[in-house]
Amino acid sequence: MRKRTLGRSGLTVPVIGQGTAGYDTRGAAGARACEQALRRGVDLGMRLVDSAPAYGAGAAEEAIGRALGGVRAEVVLATKFGPEASAPDALVASVEASLRRLQTDRVDLLQMHWPSYDVPLDETLEAMAGLVAAGKVRALGLGNCTAAEARRALASPAGRYLVALQQEYSLLERTVEDGVLALCRANDLTLIAYSPLACGRLPAAGPGAATLAAVARAYGASAAQVMLAWLVADTRVVAIPKAAAAAHARENAAAGDLILTPADRARLAAAFHVERRRLEPDRVVVEAEAGRAAYTTLAEARANPLGLVPGPAELAARMADGELLKPIKVQPLAGGGRFRLVDGRTRYWAWVIAHGNAPIPAIVTGAAGAKEVA
Repeated sequence: MRKRTLGRSGLTVPVIGQGTAGYDTRGAAGARACEQALRRGVDLGMRLVDSAPAYGAGAAEEAIGRALGGVRAEVVLATKFGPEASAPDALVASVEASLRRLQTDRVDLLQMHWPSYDVPLDETLEAMAGLVAAGKVRALGLGNCTAAEARRALASPAGRYLVALQQEYSLLERTVEDGVLALCRANDLTLIAYSPLACGRLPAAGPGAATLAAVARAYGASAAQVMLAWLVADTRVVAIPKAAAAAHARENAAAGDLILTPADRARLAAAFHVERRRLEPDRVVVEAEAGRAAYTTLAEARANPLGLVPGPAELAARMADGELLKPIKVQPLAGGGRFRLVDGRTRYWAWVIAHGNAPIPAIVTGAAGAKEVA
């Protein structure tokens, strides 16, 4: 398994680690299967293990604690804290609880799972740095942040401990290429790619699927292995796919030694290219969907009667600098000039609250021809 240094930490990690989001630890059999997969992954060299208190309400951390008995010192162990634990006292309590579940006295990498909408970022960063000083944590990371938020963190006193940003990244979700990845390169940070296999939603048809299948055949590899190899070809990236069974662990680990040619990497990048544009929000049609509650007017979005957390108005505060964590996704409507919103309703309304009709970052997906509602 190839290895690289985690940011400026001096910690050595494999290019393919292990994520634990979505682990099914219900019941003794489920928990045992997860633990066996984790331990098998460690034996195969995937000695970066990532978790969070939110995964199974702490059950994933408990499974890791049991699985790593006897090999804890050989593993770079990463966990997180949620927005609800962003205040200093709550943060310390969250980390102490994680340490108990993980059966360890120190976390190698502590990450903010999502920025809080209630606690100032500087307060949280100061508390995170305090945990480093106390020896509870070795290095710090941020998750699901914008480039602007990462720059603020780097400029703070806690910035000297910041070594990683954890973001969704795969051939099918490449938003980080719009700014976050460049920031990592410029500041000696590692990008930890979660959902690197698009949560198992591998493409089944279209140019991307055909190219992926052709490249996989050429290397005698699986499509999943090629997707992972494409990601970690970038020396700033490590990936943390989930492996809930030993067979998956073997498949993921083998991707760590798969090296694609520059030409094949370029073919894949081109095959999965999506059109990114900035669209005036009044050109985007927001429709109600059967069986799914959503806001279709600005007044509804401001009032937030559904009690979304964060609501559009809260999320708007994170967009004051003009950045979206992810673009909205739209589909062209027949007749040209207008687009149907297919993903990112809360982000759309938050942008409108923050910026009015200023152009919003959007990914154009699908072919033109959908009917426009009256």
